[in-house]
Amino acid sequence: MTVQSDTGWRPDLRAPIVVGLAGLLVLQILLALGLNLGGGRALAPSAVDVPLLGMTPDQVQSLRIENGDGTESVTLVRRDGTWVDADLDELPVQSAKVEQLLKELAALKRPLPIATSEAARERFKVADDAFERRLTLDGKTGPIAGLLIGDSPGFRRVFSRLPGEPAVYELRLALSDVSARRDDWIEVGLLRLEGEQINRIATRDWILSKDETGVWGLAGDDRPLNEETVSALVLRLANLGYRGVLGVVDDPAYNQQDPLFELEIGLADGSKRHYRVSQAKDSQDYVLKDADRPWFFKLSEFDLGELLDMEVADLRARDDAADPSASVEPSSPSETPPMPEELSAEPQPTE
Repeated sequence: MTVQSDTGWRPDLRAPIVVGLAGLLVLQILLALGLNLGGGRALAPSAVDVPLLGMTPDQVQSLRIENGDGTESVTLVRRDGTWVDADLDELPVQSAKVEQLLKELAALKRPLPIATSEAARERFKVADDAFERRLTLDGKTGPIAGLLIGDSPGFRRVFSRLPGEPAVYELRLALSDVSARRDDWIEVGLLRLEGEQINRIATRDWILSKDETGVWGLAGDDRPLNEETVSALVLRLANLGYRGVLGVVDDPAYNQQDPLFELEIGLADGSKRHYRVSQAKDSQDYVLKDADRPWFFKLSEFDLGELLDMEVADLRARDDAADPSASVEPSSPSETPPMPEELSAEPQPTE
């Protein structure tokens, strides 16, 4: 028997070193094609585990977000472990929301670019002069990082670019999380109170006060109160909400010189809240100014609820509720009360 050896080229193709070199060649070809399509500028290959921004959340002391059209911007600054709006007299903002965004930014990795040409930057809206959002992160000594954010190709995905670099990336980030609208960041509970701490509510027309036993009474009026209405009023004031903050400068359009009502709220610790509420001119919005705070709050009709038309008569119990017997009409003396059925039946003759 004659044994023939396989001296062809097929076994050599299966050698590990040949397979590895072939894979490297394919990668080089793909990179070359990408560079040619993107404008021909050379880029170093990026590893997927390399941080994109190279920062940690605790390094960031200031965060600025701008809209591409220049109509809105917000500057958030760290103050003693919390975050405030630097453009609104340091109005408190949602610190947890800011910290969550910083964590997401710090976790971003540098992927392979999807394009590098100037035309692509404009098409994806990440050019220096045409973008959806511009994000700037500053530390104690100056800028840390920046990011230009463009269109969104899908859920929690955006096109982005680092300022000064040609590469365009697709990142896992929600455009809504990088809002330049300041009302999306403000703390929404600045007017809230503990309901049980409220012991006095006063307007120009009436004064409600709570005694040591927790019973509410109307000043100068001994008639019973509508407990349901009073409870709803206290609950409304304790959880008073707002839709935004208009600023810190009084504007004639706020109509504060002609308020709908003024309200004083007394608390158990001896402190007070003084509210002046007006309706903005040519608007369905309402404006609330707290005498001890610099901000003008924007409220809706829903936020104010029964406060808009509360009158002293609404606080009193109804007459029929105060005297349950008032709703029962007395029977006429001439009327004979009906007899029970078993007594009114005529006797039957017995057989």
